Amino acid sequence: MKKKKIQSLIIDHLMKHGQIEILLPDGVKLEIGTTQENQKGELVRKDDYCWVITSREGRSTSLDAYNMGLRFNDDEKVLVFEDKFIDQEGDHIRRFDVV
Repeated sequence: MKKKKIQSLIIDHLMKHGQIEILLPDGVKLEIGTTQENQKGELVRKDDYCWVITSREGRSTSLDAYNMGLRFNDDEKVLVFEDKFIDQEGDHIRRFDVV
């Protein structure tokens, strides 16, 4: 019962505010959001979109409906993204980008 109550509280918060940040043991930060940038660059809450970021000591992972990203603590400007898609010829592509 407690699990459902906690989940309900988190979902209610996300639907109202768009994101939440939770500090976990050992300095791990968990961020969950339902916001996405619109065409004007503003963050807007979406009912059908969610992202998650976990971070600790300058390292982080991110996951959303489109890709997964990794950031390492030696260069916080660099992000490694994984993506899967089908190209124009119908081939399944798995791509890793370093940004």
